Amino acid sequence: MKILIKILPVLFLMLSIGQVSAQSDDLVNVCALGIGNATYLKDYKVKLPANSPDQKFSVILNKGTVYKFVVCNAEGYEGKAVIQLTEANNPLVSNLKSDGTFAEAVGFSCSKTGMYNIMCGFKNKKEGAAVIIMSYVK
Repeated sequence: MKILIKILPVLFLMLSIGQVSAQSDDLVNVCALGIGNATYLKDYKVKLPANSPDQKFSVILNKGTVYKFVVCNAEGYEGKAVIQLTEANNPLVSNLKSDGTFAEAVGFSCSKTGMYNIMCGFKNKKEGAAVIIMSYVK
Protein backbone atom coordinates (compact mmCIF):
# COMPACT_ATOMS: atom_id res chain seq x y z
CA MET A 1 0.00 0.00 0.00
CA LYS A 2 2.85 2.40 0.84
CA ILE A 3 4.41 1.73 -2.55
CA LEU A 4 1.12 2.52 -4.28
CA ILE A 5 0.87 5.83 -2.42
CA LYS A 6 4.38 6.73 -3.60
CA ILE A 7 3.79 5.65 -7.20
CA LEU A 8 0.42 7.36 -7.75
CA PRO A 9 1.75 10.97 -7.79
CA VAL A 10 4.50 10.00 -10.24
CA LEU A 11 2.01 8.21 -12.48
CA PHE A 12 -0.35 11.20 -12.36
CA LEU A 13 2.51 13.56 -13.32
CA MET A 14 3.53 11.35 -16.25
CA LEU A 15 -0.03 11.24 -17.56
CA SER A 16 -0.40 15.02 -17.19
CA ILE A 17 2.80 15.70 -19.12
CA GLY A 18 1.66 13.38 -21.89
CA GLN A 19 -1.66 15.19 -22.13
CA VAL A 20 -0.02 18.65 -22.33
CA SER A 21 2.36 17.39 -25.01
CA ALA A 22 -0.52 15.89 -27.00
CA GLN A 23 -2.45 19.16 -26.77
CA SER A 24 0.50 21.19 -28.10
CA ASP A 25 1.05 18.63 -30.89
CA ASP A 26 -2.61 18.98 -31.85
CA LEU A 27 -2.16 22.76 -32.01
CA VAL A 28 0.91 22.30 -34.23
CA ASN A 29 -1.09 20.08 -36.59
CA VAL A 30 -3.99 22.55 -36.79
CA CYS A 31 -1.64 25.51 -37.20
CA ALA A 32 0.34 23.77 -39.96
CA LEU A 33 -2.83 23.70 -42.05
CA GLY A 34 -2.54 27.50 -42.26
CA ILE A 35 0.71 27.51 -44.25
CA GLY A 36 -1.12 27.04 -47.56
CA ASN A 37 1.23 26.36 -50.46
CA ALA A 38 4.35 27.01 -48.36
CA THR A 39 6.75 24.26 -47.23
CA TYR A 40 6.91 23.49 -43.51
CA LEU A 41 10.34 24.03 -41.93
CA LYS A 42 9.96 24.11 -38.14
CA ASP A 43 7.51 24.78 -35.33
CA TYR A 44 8.13 26.70 -32.13
CA LYS A 45 6.00 26.05 -29.06
CA VAL A 46 5.71 28.87 -26.54
CA LYS A 47 4.05 28.77 -23.13
CA LEU A 48 4.70 31.64 -20.74
CA PRO A 49 3.25 32.63 -17.38
CA ALA A 50 2.03 36.20 -16.87
CA ASN A 51 4.67 38.96 -16.78
CA SER A 52 7.35 36.78 -18.39
CA PRO A 53 10.01 38.13 -20.74
CA ASP A 54 9.68 37.20 -24.40
CA GLN A 55 11.04 33.86 -25.52
CA LYS A 56 13.77 34.02 -28.18
CA PHE A 57 14.48 31.49 -30.91
CA SER A 58 17.58 31.94 -33.08
CA VAL A 59 17.44 30.84 -36.69
CA ILE A 60 19.60 31.15 -39.80
CA LEU A 61 17.68 32.50 -42.79
CA ASN A 62 18.90 32.41 -46.39
CA LYS A 63 19.09 35.28 -48.86
CA GLY A 64 16.49 35.11 -51.63
CA THR A 65 14.02 33.01 -49.64
CA VAL A 66 10.54 34.18 -48.69
CA TYR A 67 9.59 32.93 -45.23
CA LYS A 68 6.11 32.68 -43.76
CA PHE A 69 5.37 32.64 -40.03
CA VAL A 70 1.92 31.42 -38.96
CA VAL A 71 0.83 32.04 -35.36
CA CYS A 72 -1.84 30.01 -33.53
CA ASN A 73 -2.92 30.71 -29.96
CA ALA A 74 -3.98 27.89 -27.65
CA GLU A 75 -7.50 27.99 -26.27
CA GLY A 76 -7.97 28.61 -22.58
CA TYR A 77 -5.37 31.39 -22.29
CA GLU A 78 -6.02 35.12 -22.17
CA GLY A 79 -2.70 36.06 -23.80
CA LYS A 80 -2.42 36.50 -27.56
CA ALA A 81 0.99 35.82 -29.09
CA VAL A 82 3.00 38.71 -30.44
CA ILE A 83 5.89 37.62 -32.63
CA GLN A 84 8.64 39.76 -34.03
CA LEU A 85 11.45 38.80 -36.37
CA THR A 86 14.64 40.72 -35.60
CA GLU A 87 18.18 40.94 -36.91
CA ALA A 88 20.80 42.38 -34.55
CA ASN A 89 17.98 43.75 -32.36
CA ASN A 90 16.42 45.58 -35.32
CA PRO A 91 12.72 44.69 -35.74
CA LEU A 92 11.86 43.48 -39.24
CA VAL A 93 8.29 42.11 -39.17
CA SER A 94 5.61 41.48 -36.54
CA ASN A 95 2.15 39.95 -36.43
CA LEU A 96 0.90 42.86 -34.27
CA LYS A 97 -0.56 45.49 -36.59
CA SER A 98 -0.47 49.22 -35.87
CA ASP A 99 -4.23 49.19 -35.10
CA GLY A 100 -3.71 46.63 -32.30
CA THR A 101 -5.09 43.64 -34.23
CA PHE A 102 -3.14 40.50 -35.09
CA ALA A 103 -2.20 39.00 -38.43
CA GLU A 104 -2.49 35.21 -38.46
CA ALA A 105 0.59 35.04 -40.69
CA VAL A 106 3.45 37.33 -41.69
CA GLY A 107 5.90 37.05 -44.54
CA PHE A 108 9.54 38.03 -44.79
CA SER A 109 11.67 38.23 -47.92
CA CYS A 110 15.22 37.63 -46.74
CA SER A 111 17.77 39.92 -48.40
CA LYS A 112 20.82 38.75 -46.43
CA THR A 113 21.84 35.30 -45.19
CA GLY A 114 22.48 35.38 -41.47
CA MET A 115 21.31 34.87 -37.92
CA TYR A 116 17.85 36.17 -37.06
CA ASN A 117 15.74 35.96 -33.90
CA ILE A 118 12.09 35.12 -33.53
CA MET A 119 10.85 36.87 -30.40
CA CYS A 120 7.55 35.70 -28.90
CA GLY A 121 5.64 37.12 -25.98
CA PHE A 122 2.01 37.74 -25.16
CA LYS A 123 0.17 41.05 -25.48
CA ASN A 124 -0.03 42.95 -22.19
CA LYS A 125 2.23 40.27 -20.62
CA LYS A 126 -0.76 37.94 -20.09
CA GLU A 127 -0.32 34.21 -19.58
CA GLY A 128 -0.41 32.42 -22.91
CA ALA A 129 0.46 29.45 -25.06
CA ALA A 130 0.97 29.44 -28.81
CA VAL A 131 2.64 27.75 -31.74
CA ILE A 132 4.63 29.46 -34.48
CA ILE A 133 5.06 27.60 -37.76
CA MET A 134 7.98 28.70 -39.91
CA SER A 135 7.77 27.78 -43.58
CA TYR A 136 9.12 29.02 -46.89
CA VAL A 137 7.24 29.96 -50.03
CA LYS A 138 8.43 28.43 -53.29
